[in-house]
Amino acid sequence: MLVDFNVKNYRSFKNEQEFSMETGKRLRKYQKSNTIAAMGERMLKSALLFGANANGKTNLIKALLMLKSLIISPTRNELEPLSTDTFGYNKGTTCFDITFIKRSNKYKYFLEYDREHVVHEKLLVNNVGIFERNEQHFDLMPLQLIPLKDNIRKNQLLLYFAQQNNEKNSKETFEWFSEDLIFVDTDRIRNDRFKLLEKEDFKKLFLNFLKAADFNIVDVEVREKKEEIPNPEYILKKLNDSESDNDSDDARTLQNISYDVYSTHKAEHGNFSVFFNNESVGTKVFMVLALYILNNTNKTLLIDEFDRSYHLELAKALLKLINSEKQTNQFILTTHELSLMDTNLRQDQIWFAEKNRFGETELFSVFDFNDPGLKRSDFNYKKRYLEGLYGATQMVNTDLLLEVLDSDE
Repeated sequence: MLVDFNVKNYRSFKNEQEFSMETGKRLRKYQKSNTIAAMGERMLKSALLFGANANGKTNLIKALLMLKSLIISPTRNELEPLSTDTFGYNKGTTCFDITFIKRSNKYKYFLEYDREHVVHEKLLVNNVGIFERNEQHFDLMPLQLIPLKDNIRKNQLLLYFAQQNNEKNSKETFEWFSEDLIFVDTDRIRNDRFKLLEKEDFKKLFLNFLKAADFNIVDVEVREKKEEIPNPEYILKKLNDSESDNDSDDARTLQNISYDVYSTHKAEHGNFSVFFNNESVGTKVFMVLALYILNNTNKTLLIDEFDRSYHLELAKALLKLINSEKQTNQFILTTHELSLMDTNLRQDQIWFAEKNRFGETELFSVFDFNDPGLKRSDFNYKKRYLEGLYGATQMVNTDLLLEVLDSDE
């Protein structure tokens, strides 16, 4: 469960920006449905990030994914640079600061780094320090890691090293990034999630869910597929000229298990089957979201351009499901669809991304504004936004566009 996330010097975020899933103080609207209790606090089930094109909405999701990638995909040697994407490609350090809750513990992880090395890194659990480093000076270390500290490279995250050496808190942190922070990629959706449909009761519920959303799908079949893939260890041996004629076929390959998914569609003259990858983007994303929503997995899901694949009514229905009382996942959504602002959302759920005149993105929510109208039951967020009250609007010079189109040059 994400609590908050701060980012500095990443893409369009030059200065430190804070994004929070904590509920606004003294705000009680839709508390039972749109929020969820965690460790005596209340977190938002969803947050929608609005803003004009090229103002940095997607960069918030990219920042979370960059931090995830740094943690779960470590550098392999001291010559390999750490991944960076700084504002204007400057040479300064990038900072990520994240807080989340998992298994009744609150984790806070901070990372400052550049391409060459980790500058500062620390992990706290329930406000108790687990480790802290300043470059290659390790000010706080778990006892089990102290004898190994000379083995930590300057371009290696201590978090990865600690979980690799079985430090409990680091393992929990790593697991949250690896398994609980999920990007729903509309172009590359993993089919292994559909294994849930092997349970008949869940499959029945899933199909009813699709039917209620007016998808003409009457069955979904999951087929396990086993493939032989090259063994990386064998390839490495071969590159080192240490291949042995006695190597068995088992040593040369590994068995990879994947899943093919087929949907059965109802038609007037008989049903027909469609391979999952050939479904529309909207259908694929809806099916994946259904798996998470129905299974209540306590994940934090990131979706860019949430409205891209859906009719407005379906997007509104999905948002109501996401915020429903029994739903326990978190969703962070970017969208251009302004009508979603008025879909039973709280002020603290509506966020904006706006670039200033220097091209720097700033993040803020409706809750940050002192607007007396917010107390009214008939408050219209979309109308206020279009009136320019919150900024983050697209300023289009239509006359200039037409002038360029009519130009002979």
